[in-house]
Amino acid sequence: MRLLLDTHILLWVTLKPDLLPSSLRARLLDPEHQIILSAVNAWEMSIKHHAGKLPEAAPLLTDFPAVAASLGAEVLNIMPAHAIRAEALDWAHRDPFDRMLVAQALEEGLRLVTLDESVTSYPQAPILR
Repeated sequence: MRLLLDTHILLWVTLKPDLLPSSLRARLLDPEHQIILSAVNAWEMSIKHHAGKLPEAAPLLTDFPAVAASLGAEVLNIMPAHAIRAEALDWAHRDPFDRMLVAQALEEGLRLVTLDESVTSYPQAPILR
């Protein structure tokens, strides 16, 4: 299974692994699963870090490709098809980062790993908790 990490999951995996539920940690460590990071993760962390809301993200932003490599993860870029899919999603939830991650998961056939209730509220989102 290909698993796209929500940004908070990426932060927990790399900086605060004790926050991950043990069942989720086991799934992420399962060699049968491919971890996927998104350009959206870097974009969200950089915006929030710059605004002073995510100071702990600095080491992840210094060399995002190295972070991906340390996790054995592929990095997914944002493509026009992702943007078109994001526009078609229900607009009740307006967070652009969440919308794009859901759109990427749908468009690429990925499972989005998140514990964020606002993301899990998308009825069509392929979520893994």
